[in-house]
Amino acid sequence: MSAKLIFSDIDGTLITSQGVVSSTTIEAIRKQIIAGNLFIPVSARFPKGIMNVVDKITNFCPMIAYNGALVLDEMGRPLNSQFFEASLALKLIEEIEEIEALDTNDLAWNVYSGYNWFSSLNKNPLIAKEEETIGVKSLPVSTEQIKELKGVHKMLIIGKPTLIDKIIPSLESKFPSLVFVKSAPHLLEVVLKGVNKGNAVKIILDSFAMDKGNAWAFGDNYNDESMFDSVGHPVLMGNAPKDLKESLSIPITLDNDHDGIAAVLNKIPN
Repeated sequence: MSAKLIFSDIDGTLITSQGVVSSTTIEAIRKQIIAGNLFIPVSARFPKGIMNVVDKITNFCPMIAYNGALVLDEMGRPLNSQFFEASLALKLIEEIEEIEALDTNDLAWNVYSGYNWFSSLNKNPLIAKEEETIGVKSLPVSTEQIKELKGVHKMLIIGKPTLIDKIIPSLESKFPSLVFVKSAPHLLEVVLKGVNKGNAVKIILDSFAMDKGNAWAFGDNYNDESMFDSVGHPVLMGNAPKDLKESLSIPITLDNDHDGIAAVLNKIPN
């Protein structure tokens, strides 16, 4: 029997609402690894933020970071890396700061390049909360330092959910070469058009010469939809938004606080 590839989103999927991987889920994934199958984390997070979670399970796996803008093999070598220009990131920062000036610290920008996470020198409380969630500190920088970057893998806009929803149409109109997708009600991910988890999953499948029929994927949010289309066994978490549950015709497992991943993996024959 062929090996299986198990792709999993992190926030809202692999980890509980308390930000940890349950012992039941760890055991279920490790059993799959011992059986010769491969676990691959797929996240909007940057690499260090992914490994802070995954190292509780394994220290040796491929990963998909930045919603697919960076794909690394199990040795940490890039299989795919898609940047957008730092100049474009600066224009988006200017746009966000204009809105923020009107809404008094209701928005915060973040820039990710390679293994680095940059934030504004004017430390917004929203950044501190994200740092606590990820377990990593961002590096406060000036826009002049952003200008010097060779490229940007991802930007993240953090804000009040109502404001995030309000600004999306305007940003999509002003920045047609970028994709804006929510990974949580308060998190708006920004990547180069064409970048998504689904394309990154295909890159991993091709690197192992694997058929999608031997691939499982777990996710809970809108930025996981493309990933579901790229595998033979997509699974939506029970804590996913109601409209996503209604629009997707795929199996729904238990929520992330009740070992939804383990419930499925423990039924997969080795």
